[in-house]
Amino acid sequence: MDRRRGVEMRRGFFDAAPRAREPAPRTPDRRCAPRDGDYESFAKFFGSPARTPGAPCEQFENILVLLHGDLDDPMNFHKFGRMVSLPTTGLWSLGGVLDARGRAGATEEETHRRWMLSAEEGASEDARARQLDAASSAVQRALRVLRDRRGWDLSRVHLFGFSDGGAVALDVATRMTGRERLGSCAAVAAALLRPESYEQCDEAPTPVLLIAGTRDEVTPLARVRETAAALVRRNHGCGAVVREFDKTHKMISTADEAKALMEFWSRRLTFFGARASDYGDDVVEISAGATERQ
Repeated sequence: MDRRRGVEMRRGFFDAAPRAREPAPRTPDRRCAPRDGDYESFAKFFGSPARTPGAPCEQFENILVLLHGDLDDPMNFHKFGRMVSLPTTGLWSLGGVLDARGRAGATEEETHRRWMLSAEEGASEDARARQLDAASSAVQRALRVLRDRRGWDLSRVHLFGFSDGGAVALDVATRMTGRERLGSCAAVAAALLRPESYEQCDEAPTPVLLIAGTRDEVTPLARVRETAAALVRRNHGCGAVVREFDKTHKMISTADEAKALMEFWSRRLTFFGARASDYGDDVVEISAGATERQ
């Protein structure tokens, strides 16, 4: 078994359910997918973070905020988060602020949500930029509620988004710097809408991982690379990383992609008291340290 400290990943990734003493906590469904876009009210369901190393997993150490793709159900992303099974990490899957027709103020019954309309539907770039700004602002407000009312250090809050949800996550991460710096942002098949529009920033940036497909025609690889370059130009400390895979416009679907994601998270998430032995013999521990093969 490869032994590297920090985070555990069962080979196969998606079936990584803990099987020993302390199961990783699960976020109740009520904390996921607010249909009405009122993210601020849903933030109250998260208690204060656990602060003692080695404490029982009664409270979360991290929150993973999930932003789905276009015309998707946020509960699908909640299921993805459960399959990932990150220890001591609460899940918060946010629904897009628009309904399936692109109208704001979707009802409780709406399951297919959107963040912005597409250019193929006739939406202008200016209109898409306004919709992106509205979605990003809503998510930012919710994260500040976690900080101001629940005591969460934003460095323990992590974003993960796919496609349009990834574009929103990237915009949020780009704007939340310095004292509002997030723990991390990982985006799959996503790019900034207007990468040239962000001004230079000297504050500490949110670390970013971009997972891109070399055959993606929806979010071409060139746009992803342009996004990474813009993030680095804006703040040389960003260190935006692009990981390229032979794929089209799809979510995480291979072991290599999963490994890249887990390696990124292993350097960013807090896992107090988590041990590989808690997860079984087929677990890989990952960190930035040296590798010991047994």
